[in-house]
Parts: sequence; C-alpha cells; structure tokens
Amino acid sequence: MPFEENRGYTTPISVLEAGDFFPILDLALEEDAPMGDVTSDSIFPKDHQSKASLIARDAGILCGIGVLEALAFKFKNQFTFQIEVADGSELFPNRVIAEIHSNTRVLFRIERILLNLIQYLSGIASSTHAIVTQYPNLKILDTRKTLPAYRTLAKYAVHTGGGWNHRINLSDMAMIKDNHIAAIGSITKAVDSIRSSYPKIGIEIEIDRLDQLEEAISNNPNIILLDNFSLRDTKSAVDIINSLSSNKSIMIEASGNITPDKLSALSEIGGIGVSMGYLTHTTKFLDIGLDMVQ
Repeated sequence: MPFEENRGYTTPISVLEAGDFFPILDLALEEDAPMGDVTSDSIFPKDHQSKASLIARDAGILCGIGVLEALAFKFKNQFTFQIEVADGSELFPNRVIAEIHSNTRVLFRIERILLNLIQYLSGIASSTHAIVTQYPNLKILDTRKTLPAYRTLAKYAVHTGGGWNHRINLSDMAMIKDNHIAAIGSITKAVDSIRSSYPKIGIEIEIDRLDQLEEAISNNPNIILLDNFSLRDTKSAVDIINSLSSNKSIMIEASGNITPDKLSALSEIGGIGVSMGYLTHTTKFLDIGLDMVQ
C-alpha cells in the first residue's frame, strides 16, 4: 500500500472544498445569531461597508483559509476577500493573512465564527507541524477522536501540518480492535470474515499483548497496532514483526494515550507510526485576529 506517498492509511484529506465548511457554518450562524446581531444591526445602516485585515498574532502554520470562500458563498454580494497567505504557510506575528471587504453587519456577524475556525484548524496544523519536525523518523497519525461534523476539517489540519491521516471513518478501512476479537473469538476469524465480505479493503489489527503477535502476523494485515504497550514491549514487538513477517510492508503503529512527552523514547525505535488523539482533542487555538481598517 503506497502509504509513504500520500501520508494516509487510505486517501488523505489533503484538500478542502468550500462545501466542506457548509455544515459547520450553517450550525454556527444559527447558533450565534438566531434572531440577528442586535448590536451591529442597531449601530450600522444596512448598506454600511467596512474593510478588515485578518492578521496573525503568533507564529504557527496557517490552516482553514478556505472558510473565506465558503462565507463569500453564503453571503453573496456582501462579502469579498483577497487571500495573502495559503494554507500550510508559516505565520509570524503581524503577518497579514487576508484582506476582507464586507457589509459591516455581515462582517461582525461572521467575525467570531471565522476566527474560531481558522484559529482551531491553525492550532492543530501548528502543533502537528512542531511534532513532525521534531520527530522526523516517526509517522505521526491522527485518530477518529474528533468532534461531530469537524472530522474532515480536523484531519485536513493534521495533514496540512505534515501529519498522517489514519482511516477517515468506519467505512474507510477495517480495524480489528480488542472487543471485536473478544466477541468473535479470535483474530483469524475476524480477518477471514472481513476478507470474505470486503476482499480489497485494508486491514489493521490491534493487539494489547505480545502473545497475540504471532497470530496477527500470520494473517498478513496491512498494519499491526500496539495498544498501550510499554516501551520495552514495543521494542520487542517491532523486532518480532520484522523477524517473522514475510510481508515486509506491514506497518507498525503505537497507540494509547500518547502525548508529546512520550515521543522521544519512541523515536529511538523509529520507523513506526504513532497515532495521537492529542492532535485534535488537545488543541491550543493559534492567536489570529481581525482588525478593522476603516
């Protein structure tokens, strides 16, 4: 499987379309102004126009600039923009990201929603980039630990930061977990059932004990996941997989409450994937502001 080429276990989310933002924007606009913006609607005439600059206040990696296109679609003829910095670009304090011309009521209505999305996605991309840069011999993967409706955006942010996308959803790839094995009786039974139903689908097998390795390897999966293994057992498992596997393309993944402070030890092993829910569920927003120009 050409994982190395595309930084994903399946097809990665390397591009966002404006429509990918629509579900979140629809919910956010309704939540934030169910009966309009009483402040701005009172202060500004309906035809009042303003200009604003989207500006970085901190260093990091930009992600989510496509939300401007989505907002322009939602507010046709009331909102235009000029992007100065593309997703994936490095930001530094006071760097201008985009210039916005808008109906003033619209501008204040979307300000917080725009900033929330760009700050959140840029935060994910920035923290992912920092980790990937520090540990280049590890494949840093995301997980499905994302908020509902945010998964496509969050996984795009991980990819933008240089990380790898794990499977996108339950339909994307088969992943046999400990509860599957307990319910069906064995790894082999689970693998046989999947290959009978979906012969072309990729398969990942999760194990939580070293004594499961031989059976896992014998089923020739695409990936073996070592769940909550100690560093010592991780090293042993990697040696066993490399010595027993006839299919040298089997990838090895470590998982289970992995935070950045645990990566240094794993990097000593090198050449393995590390899945981190941390990337998307422990996110510090990147400081980006919207300043009125006139």
